[in-house]
Amino acid sequence: MKKNVLLLVTILLLGYSGAVAQEYAGSESCKNCHATAYNNWKQSGHPYKIQKLDGTKGPSYPVLSVPKVIGSQINYTLKTGIPNPPAGLNWSDIGFVLGGYHSNARFLDKEGYLIWGDNRQYNLTTNKWVTYVQSAPGKTSYTFSCYTCHTTGPSRTKTAAFQAFPGIEGSWAETGIGCEGCHGPSQNHVSNITIMPSKNVDCSRCHARDRNSGTTTFTWDKRVEWQARTVSGVSTGFIRHREQGDMMLASKHAKIGFTCATCHDSHKGVYFDIGGIKATAKCESCHTNKAIKGHDVAKTKATCNDCHMPNAARNGDQLAPYVSDQSAHFWKIITDPITMFDNLENISNTATPPATFRFIKQDANGISGTTLEYSCLQCHTTKDVAWAAKHAKGIHTNGITNIEPANEIPSAYTLSQNYPNPFNPTTTIKFALPKTSNVTLSVYSVSGEFVTTLVDKEMSSGWHEVNFDATGIASGVYIYKIQADQFGFSRKMLLMK
Repeated sequence: MKKNVLLLVTILLLGYSGAVAQEYAGSESCKNCHATAYNNWKQSGHPYKIQKLDGTKGPSYPVLSVPKVIGSQINYTLKTGIPNPPAGLNWSDIGFVLGGYHSNARFLDKEGYLIWGDNRQYNLTTNKWVTYVQSAPGKTSYTFSCYTCHTTGPSRTKTAAFQAFPGIEGSWAETGIGCEGCHGPSQNHVSNITIMPSKNVDCSRCHARDRNSGTTTFTWDKRVEWQARTVSGVSTGFIRHREQGDMMLASKHAKIGFTCATCHDSHKGVYFDIGGIKATAKCESCHTNKAIKGHDVAKTKATCNDCHMPNAARNGDQLAPYVSDQSAHFWKIITDPITMFDNLENISNTATPPATFRFIKQDANGISGTTLEYSCLQCHTTKDVAWAAKHAKGIHTNGITNIEPANEIPSAYTLSQNYPNPFNPTTTIKFALPKTSNVTLSVYSVSGEFVTTLVDKEMSSGWHEVNFDATGIASGVYIYKIQADQFGFSRKMLLMK
């Protein structure tokens, strides 16, 4: 009997040791058996958190685009990819590219140092090159606390393969977030499918700021940091970085046992509407009878997410005073007549001298939320939180019967997709001006040949519509381009006769 028990314990220990000690096999080793999950993963943003360049060409991405409508004023098309390397550099000068899938892109030089200075970050939501870190040119090390969320198998240990990159603190097993970034090292599993990898599916390891560990302590551990900004002359601010995990920890959803996987299919992306949100993840499934009388979706196009998950988090760029590029994950709306400036607490770290960080407050139950400017003023752009608070409390019970339509003064320049599209022979082009501007709206062939000018004059702020009559023009793809003061943007349209 003792021998049998000893044998069983030995087998279990060997099996456990094999699972823990597995080496990384690489994501390509997963695709033959897990083809569907692999193909979905390749279309998501995870593989493109960092790419190593070969010195001859730029990074590659799946070709994806999707129209984005936020509030009553923001309307743009999000596309994957980077149009060119940073100003004054060639792709041969770049060793690695960080991101470029949906939010922003930053760059490492051939030695692995982060490149900073003017025009060293590209923001995909606004198609702008902006300053990274500071205006003056420079570089800094690419540290473990950064690449731990951009790579698979990150380590502070410098392997032989990374000796050529003095700018990189340590090493990693695979660029980007590969299959094993969540499922764990799988070399033994590839050799013997009965040896299972040690799953490590914890989205908050990366979708949150650095977690405290035995060797490091962070002031923002499991807290949501907020940064003040000034946008179009408005004093405002946004949640810093990709802190969805920390926000969820401070939500009622987390308290009742929800995880990221409750709503998300982790193999699929969310930014390009390719199935990242599960079909079962509908607010109405749990929150019945919450439609707001007078604020119906058919009338306002506002959904639960627009108000309860406003784009209050900034990873790449802001789009308007209360609209940025990522959604909040608190779900709670604080309906008091306060702004986020009144919903913060300052916490200093132990550095010398100490640095002070601003965090969103938590109540006695550890719950946080966003204030009304993000939920209401993204549409009602000329109102304030005092006005919003009069209508917000009990809104699901009382409804709305006395709120006029959202003000039509846009908060940002916008060029909408023409409608209808495809068209024959006429279509309407809509654009928005937040202030009086000199506007030129022209049409070109897909090869760049000038066709016609639809607008060339000073126009007042507001939404404008222009009709394009393509009678006498051949079928094909055309480009319409707007230039309004410093704002320039173009879209494609299809004439089909």
